[in-house]
Amino acid sequence: MGPDAVERKLAAVLSADAVGYSRLMAEDEAATVRTLRDYREEIGLLVTQHRGRVVDNVGDNLMAEFPTALDAVQAAIEIQRVIGARNADLPAERRMEFRIGVHLGDIRVEGERVYGEGVIIAARLEGLAEAGGVCISSEIHGQIRHKLDLAYEDLGEQSVKNIPEPVRAYRVQPHSQPEASASPDKRPRRLRTALAAAAAVLLLLALGLWASWPRPLGLLIDLAGVSGPPINPPLPDKPSIVVLPFVNISGDPEQEYFSDGITEELTADLSRNPDLFVISRSSAFTYKGKPVKVEDVGREFGVRYVLEGSVRKAEGRVRITAQLIDATRGHHVWGEQYDGDLADIFVLQSKISEEIMTALGSTVRWAEYNRARALPTENLSAYDALLRGHFHLNRANRKDNAEARRWFERAIEMDPDYAGAYALLGHTYIAEYGNRWNIDPASLDRGEEFVRRALELNSFSTSAHIGVAYANASRGRLREAIAAAEKAVELDPSGEFQLAFLAVVLAQDGQIARSLQAIKRAMRLNPRPPAPILTYAAYVNAAAGRRQEAHALLERVRRSNPDNILARVALAAAYEYEGRHEEARVTAQEALRVNPDLTAEIASRMIPGVERVYSPEEAAQFTDNLRKAGLP
Repeated sequence: MGPDAVERKLAAVLSADAVGYSRLMAEDEAATVRTLRDYREEIGLLVTQHRGRVVDNVGDNLMAEFPTALDAVQAAIEIQRVIGARNADLPAERRMEFRIGVHLGDIRVEGERVYGEGVIIAARLEGLAEAGGVCISSEIHGQIRHKLDLAYEDLGEQSVKNIPEPVRAYRVQPHSQPEASASPDKRPRRLRTALAAAAAVLLLLALGLWASWPRPLGLLIDLAGVSGPPINPPLPDKPSIVVLPFVNISGDPEQEYFSDGITEELTADLSRNPDLFVISRSSAFTYKGKPVKVEDVGREFGVRYVLEGSVRKAEGRVRITAQLIDATRGHHVWGEQYDGDLADIFVLQSKISEEIMTALGSTVRWAEYNRARALPTENLSAYDALLRGHFHLNRANRKDNAEARRWFERAIEMDPDYAGAYALLGHTYIAEYGNRWNIDPASLDRGEEFVRRALELNSFSTSAHIGVAYANASRGRLREAIAAAEKAVELDPSGEFQLAFLAVVLAQDGQIARSLQAIKRAMRLNPRPPAPILTYAAYVNAAAGRRQEAHALLERVRRSNPDNILARVALAAAYEYEGRHEEARVTAQEALRVNPDLTAEIASRMIPGVERVYSPEEAAQFTDNLRKAGLP
């Protein structure tokens, strides 16, 4: 239909309007505009995920049409739930609440806009709703009253402006729904929403329910880079840099862990500076041991500057050579050689970072920066043990995870107040439990114990905050998980892992627009993402209704990480559901190879929150698919 064509049809119309908008604008115009923009993105995504379409978006009002009354009311209830959750994070005087009206009637469609009596009545019903509430017409009520577990207050016939006949209205009582602790089979299903917990995305894939998820509204958010990293991305609007792996020139292959550690420390130092854009460590390390052409590196990562260098460590002395290159022009910007006692290693690292920042013309809050990178330990043997452990932890497999734990434990023996060692020791237990290399929940308890001890010793520990975020999310404490993940991002804005995990817990909390933004930033920081980032990106793609992209990302995880059980469990059940029985069997056997104690029942419990979102029948189908695939 052309832009000037006219169509008449029956549709459910939703009208939403911000309460007290004029007052909010008068008090703080900039903050109000930001809040309204963010909330509109959330609302628009929820509309699309309920098969709706935003048709008007003027001032503080939003209008949308839906094919059925059920879709429209479910969207209205979820919108109010999500906005209510977002408002809980704001001071009472800055909260922006919405009234929503929903009507089923005749509308006139002209291009992207809709007109007619159905639109007018929806807008009038919105005026009858309470702040944070939903008001529906009798036409909507007749369609849904036996289909949703809601209560309705009959407001009787209402005379409304510009409509000759009275309109019978009902006020929806969404909070009459059972609480989360209620029996799962009495809860309303929300399979068409984007509010499924990030971990429960795997269940959606396994049950084969993706087909019912509509595509997201492309006008609201650009999803490029969410399903995969951008190719030759443009330069950021601030100084951008990638730290390539420093070369070990000690003549001893056993010293690789030390040169890698120096690279990681420099990357972390630069990442703490909010004035810089720093490519993640894991992407940069894909160049380790390979010939490098800085112009190609700059184009691939979308950065202007490349830092490269070498490390020589011998007999208590260390020499670090570093040079900064402008990759866009291929010329040398700055270079220096640093010699000193091994005991001065932290001073040397700090000096290199400071000189790089000076060369880039970057400013930084040095007092805050120095607090964040306070001397980690005075025991160099403990520091050496931590670097060795980190070397193994980054390999992200079961065997190296156990080896990393031994080194972190040794570091703590040498320095009982070493916050970094406690944080990373906690991560070995979290990784063990998260990957289900150990199915005992006590592993998660131990991990949380160590990362909280790290925070007691150093409240600026990024890895400790993200460990706390994981523990909270695993236990369903989403508000605490989001707060901890946001703190980790604040401390290290260039860290892709904390951004990706923040995206997961935001999706789990129903904040889909913010989740998409976070995962897109993470993928920009990491053009060569490792398995954990790909897994998180799969979760977010699923929450945005992108079935094929999520499936493809999980396949990439399966190929890249032989010890990843979660992706294999999800794919095995999905293949079985789709009738791809041999592929399901092979994938299930791969999961059993990693953990022979895995059963279909245990695998089902790997999906936290299932009992709060899905019925017992749906969970049983997931378990049954895994048994058919070959899990005992």
